[in-house]
Amino acid sequence: MREGHVGLVDRWRTRIPSFRTFLERAQTDGRLAVYDLLPLVWTPRARDVVAGIVAFFQAKSLWPRPSNQARSWARDLAWQGLVPLPALDGEVAAEIRTYFQGVPCADPYRPHLGRFAWDQPASDETNMAYYAVQDILAAPHVMALFNDPTLLDVAELYLGCKPVLDNIGCWWSYGDRPVAKGTQRYHRDWDSLKGFKLFIYLTDVGEEDGPHVFVRGSHRDPRLAVGPAQPDDFVHRVFGKDKVATLTGPAGTRFLADTFGFHKGLLPGRGRRLLLTAQYNVNPSPHMPRRPWLSRDSHFDPDVNRLVMKRR
Repeated sequence: MREGHVGLVDRWRTRIPSFRTFLERAQTDGRLAVYDLLPLVWTPRARDVVAGIVAFFQAKSLWPRPSNQARSWARDLAWQGLVPLPALDGEVAAEIRTYFQGVPCADPYRPHLGRFAWDQPASDETNMAYYAVQDILAAPHVMALFNDPTLLDVAELYLGCKPVLDNIGCWWSYGDRPVAKGTQRYHRDWDSLKGFKLFIYLTDVGEEDGPHVFVRGSHRDPRLAVGPAQPDDFVHRVFGKDKVATLTGPAGTRFLADTFGFHKGLLPGRGRRLLLTAQYNVNPSPHMPRRPWLSRDSHFDPDVNRLVMKRR
């Protein structure tokens, strides 16, 4: 087998242990039918073709020409898979962080532990603690940040249609843990046929604070196109260590990444990192509640926000 090549059976088994399981999951939530089959559309070219077909039938804006800034970011995202953005005002980042410090979070890998304060994780084995989506969208500034007009223009240029605001997350990563877990290891995201994420640091992130790491250009490379996390040395050997970018910066640092490319959030060597994310997809993932719960707000596009906001 060629290095970095993955067989069709392995791709199928990424999410589907049996055809019966596939049918049972699809009946539970129709979004899972597409989600479970995504690893079978693994080459960037195939993903672009299928995503383009889906985008053709989705809502589109009747906007004037997008700004040069939006066009530049969309080009960089297509080529590099990673785009640094201007940072948020430090006071805005601090206000959002203060809000989350007053809301309980939970270990998604140990739900039996219940919810706990951000600085009192319920277990020494808790590497990450997540907030509920409803709590995230109640935070100050968050809906406006996720609906930034320039970002929505970037998304429409990149996807070919209005994006679906999806897969919203915010979590703490804790230092002084013995081993990296989950998304702290190199992986691809298989959430949508095509999409990208907005990342916002809400704490200062240096080399020892769990920075995001991304392999530039790997979103356009079909090698290692399978679900399981991969060892660092293998990813570096396949794609080249010179392609690895480590994102550091003060609270308020923002960037976009096509997370079909290989990436991870490093295990902090000290302290705690707070990260806010949202994904802009061509098709909805099963990572959001099945029904929107926010009341309609005329300030925000109902097509973009259809997973979180009622239409009437």
